[in-house]
Amino acid sequence: MLYKNVWKTLAGKWMQLVAIAVIIVMSSLTYTMMFYGISGIEVPTEDYLQSSNQEDFAVEMLNRVTEEETGDPGIAALVADGTYTLADLKRLAPDAFDTLMERRIEAVAQQIPDATLELRSFKPISYSFENQEHRGLILKEADTINLSYLEEGSRPSADDEVAINAKYAEKNDIAIGDTLDFGTPFTVSGFVLFPDYTLPLFDDNFFNLDAGTQTLLLMTDEAYEATVAPEAFRIAGVTDSDVPDVDLPFVISVMETENIIRSGAIYSEISSGKAMALGLSLFIVSIAVIIVGILISNMLEAERGQIGLLKALGYSRRQIALPYLVLILLFATIMLVIGYFLGLYFAEPLKNLYLDFYLLPSITIAQSPLVFLTAVFAPLLFFALVAGAVIYKIMGESALALLSPRDNLSLNRLSRIVSRLLRRARGKTKFKYLYAVKSTGSFIIFFFGILFSTLLIVFALMMNGAVDRMTVGGLNEARYEYEAYTTTQPELLAGQEPFLTYPFAFVDDKLVTLKGLDDDNTLYQLRDRSGDVLTVSQDGVIVSEPLALKQRLAVGDTLDVSFDGEKVSYKIVGIADDFSGDIVYLPRTELSETLSDGASRDLFNGIYAIERPSGSDYPTILSRQGMMEQSESINEYMNLMMNVMIGGSALIAFSILFVLTALTVEKNYYVISLLKVMGYNRREVRSMILDSYFIYALVSALLSIPIAILTLRLIVLVFAEDYGLVLPLEFEWRYAVYTLAAVTILFFASTFVSRRKIDQIPLQEVLKTYQE
Repeated sequence: MLYKNVWKTLAGKWMQLVAIAVIIVMSSLTYTMMFYGISGIEVPTEDYLQSSNQEDFAVEMLNRVTEEETGDPGIAALVADGTYTLADLKRLAPDAFDTLMERRIEAVAQQIPDATLELRSFKPISYSFENQEHRGLILKEADTINLSYLEEGSRPSADDEVAINAKYAEKNDIAIGDTLDFGTPFTVSGFVLFPDYTLPLFDDNFFNLDAGTQTLLLMTDEAYEATVAPEAFRIAGVTDSDVPDVDLPFVISVMETENIIRSGAIYSEISSGKAMALGLSLFIVSIAVIIVGILISNMLEAERGQIGLLKALGYSRRQIALPYLVLILLFATIMLVIGYFLGLYFAEPLKNLYLDFYLLPSITIAQSPLVFLTAVFAPLLFFALVAGAVIYKIMGESALALLSPRDNLSLNRLSRIVSRLLRRARGKTKFKYLYAVKSTGSFIIFFFGILFSTLLIVFALMMNGAVDRMTVGGLNEARYEYEAYTTTQPELLAGQEPFLTYPFAFVDDKLVTLKGLDDDNTLYQLRDRSGDVLTVSQDGVIVSEPLALKQRLAVGDTLDVSFDGEKVSYKIVGIADDFSGDIVYLPRTELSETLSDGASRDLFNGIYAIERPSGSDYPTILSRQGMMEQSESINEYMNLMMNVMIGGSALIAFSILFVLTALTVEKNYYVISLLKVMGYNRREVRSMILDSYFIYALVSALLSIPIAILTLRLIVLVFAEDYGLVLPLEFEWRYAVYTLAAVTILFFASTFVSRRKIDQIPLQEVLKTYQE
């Protein structure tokens, strides 16, 4: 009988229960999906990185000969002839290069004595595949550190064979045995991974991560050496000890793997992903638990008389409370189990989404009893404790107290604060805004729930366009079609504009690239944030946005740059809205004269061109359109993330608003009826009972904006310091309008049913309540 009565009561609140169900399902779904999705790559990744002997640290070094190393007469003679990069030295004097590398490794070993060290060599290339620009990074097979990992097929055994990434093959319908043309044809022998490139980062642009247009490549040593492409080097190391700082002239930095984004980002992704899964799940389930507690409290308060009568008839507290507790827990259990299986279903797509960017092996997701217990029974215990506490408190009152009308409670602290703020307002206004804060618990969950939801919306809006600025930047405005690099000085043709890069300069011990441009260049013009064209001149230099943010530089500041054995001070005359790296722009003639010790003002090592230049003159050719297409994948990912954040936050906000406003109406039937009797029309009653929530929701949304800005600035600072990555996240005032508009739409959509209920409450409710 009691179960039937409670069931009937709950069935009458099915709309509120559906909204609560959405929140409960999202809690279990979020945890299960993220945990299984991350575990699907975590377990095989740990085995893969261990078996491949992933580096513990990497020594980034100058890819040129230092002044101290020119003490060797043979190297000094080569440098005097213009051979100053390690790649040039290796090509022209292999023995001198090997000797120099041995000395560098010995010098590092003296400062890190317990480490095993090995030279890491690699070459980036560009090639055309099905009329689209693709990129590859050829890694020379290692001896002991960062060993290649074969997923399928075999390693290259002939000089015309190559192994590629499986994800790249999948996205381009390439099978083992197919042919790829890198200038010469290569047969695909297998699918390979490299542990020091779990993210396919080939350059300074941290967001060029399209696994469909770029791949890691493994060739035979002979084929690697025969490939004409710019070569670079670093030193990989493994050790069981802490990695100290290394102070050597040729060392740029020594970074542990966990802090290297190309190889260590996966560690923070796994750890932060699991923490985020648990944190989000707990936050969402806390909202659901508190709302359920409010719902139960309102139900029991509405049935105080019936409960008191049952106690007077001899029913025990346990007999009365058990139906409420059992049915609520049964409802929560069903929703949590539904959320678990939905999370299990979406875990595979989430895992595949990770594997679209991370070059890692994967396994089939298998269910774990521990995950099921955490996703279902941990929140269920929370539900049982809160629901039990609410029921126990009300059931603990005597039959006489339950049968007697409850005395009006005194104002809570929040009500007193609002009352003081409204002391000069009209009575109607006081009633309107005091009624929403009458229940402290209800208002707190409402306020923080809306705050969290609008915070996610602001986050998503600030992410909009950030990736475009990082990946494409000024390419949309550029007029060239090809960017090409050379090691010689070929004759310039019509439609070609030269530039000179020197990637070995330092600003405050941080490596930067000097880039010399002509003051009359038209194919690639620098622009500031306002879109105004910046022109290089003798008056000073232009710096890129990332460098300005990291060094906290502004127009008019003095910039000290060390390069080629000299230290030069420049005045900053502009900041370019360019996120392609830490770059200092200056006149090409000036940079050429400095690098050639006054011998030439016309040096260049690259061109911007309208027509594709000759491959024999320019071994490395990049297509502007190809670079823009490579950013599409990460843009799609970021748009998906933005939509998920906005959709999830909107769903949470809608559910909270719907449940709390519906409960407010149900709890205040008498008050609403009384207001009608007093002569207020329907619109005025709706405004007095519900619209105060609207103002509080707008206040919550406005508060989320500065919180979001401060949080994202902190994120930008952390990424810049830990990874050298500057995220161009910006807040525009129109985002505030969008956020407030979203909150307004959500509010009126979620309160539609509650407003109709207010209209349906008869005036006779006052008499009915009075007679009772």
